[in-house]
Amino acid sequence: MTTRKKIVHLQLLPLMSGVQKVSLDELAHLDPARYERIAVCKCEGEFTEQLRRIGVRVHLVPELERAISPRRDVQAYLALRDFFRAERPDIVHTHSSKTGILGRLAAKAAKVPTIVHTVHGYAFPGESRQAIKAIFKFLERKAGQVTDRMIVLNDTDKAIARDLLGVPESRLTLLPNGVDVDAYAPASPERRAALRAGEFGVHDADHVIVGMIGRLWLQKNPQCFVRAAIRVTALRPNVSFFMIGDGEFRAELEAAIQASGDAQRIRILGWRSDVPELLKALDLMVLPSRWEGMPLAILEAMSSAVPVVASDIPGNHHLVEDGSDGRLFPLDDDEALAAALIELVDDPGWRARFSAQARAKVLARYTLSARMDKITAIYESPR
Repeated sequence: MTTRKKIVHLQLLPLMSGVQKVSLDELAHLDPARYERIAVCKCEGEFTEQLRRIGVRVHLVPELERAISPRRDVQAYLALRDFFRAERPDIVHTHSSKTGILGRLAAKAAKVPTIVHTVHGYAFPGESRQAIKAIFKFLERKAGQVTDRMIVLNDTDKAIARDLLGVPESRLTLLPNGVDVDAYAPASPERRAALRAGEFGVHDADHVIVGMIGRLWLQKNPQCFVRAAIRVTALRPNVSFFMIGDGEFRAELEAAIQASGDAQRIRILGWRSDVPELLKALDLMVLPSRWEGMPLAILEAMSSAVPVVASDIPGNHHLVEDGSDGRLFPLDDDEALAAALIELVDDPGWRARFSAQARAKVLARYTLSARMDKITAIYESPR
């Protein structure tokens, strides 16, 4: 009988945002007869619940923190190193910046044979505090030196890894995210009408539903979405906006919405576990992020035949082709975002063309099944 390889995925928060979904998809589609699957996370949440449902063992490291904290970061590093030494995994696969740095360095100290890291966008190029920027760049370089295989989601991040962080080309793999095109698929007209009425209270077929899906924090820039929504609802009575997610900015956003007088047509729904169904009811999806790797939210919307209006940044503009299958707008420019939305609200034919093009693009380039074939090949032969 062949011995199973032991693989550990390292994440930070147990929320079901895009980065966690990538891990969940990868672990769910690994053959449990070939791989013993373990996930490490800070604490319990929806992510850990879903991991356990698919038979993944979960280990908690409460010392992990998103903010920089020298004392807690050292504690987290030591806890990870000791866990890896005790478990002796064959592969450690880290995600994102903070956990990626700590996890890779700890895996190296524990003599883990294979270290894989996925870059979900670099935060340091846009960091205005020069000291923090220099620290993260230094640590990313150190972590890059011990990485056997670095997965990058777009050409921009590949260039950063190679040219700024010194990761050899031979250790880099350009591998876009993938989506389950059966789960994220357009609904029948009857099903779509039922979802619009039942989930969003919209019964008029001509009423346009605009959504944003993601955590309400700095990276996702939800303030830009709300500012644009306020502009649009003041000019068009046939549009409603819904935010699917939660986070530290929720109270601030709700106050701005209440002050605008548009609380009936701009709403925050919080985290939802039925995103594939909710997407089927949307007419447009917005992602105004400040930085991204390759956002799963865009791929899920496009696969569901929902046109996307996104900030013109790396990651987003690698997926959305302006004027072909969606629209791009300058970062943090809520006026430009509102103008793009109004154009699409007023032109259902344009929306229909974008919908068809978006779905076709995902089917051709971004299926989860094709991505998992490549992920498994990396695990079997990382160098």
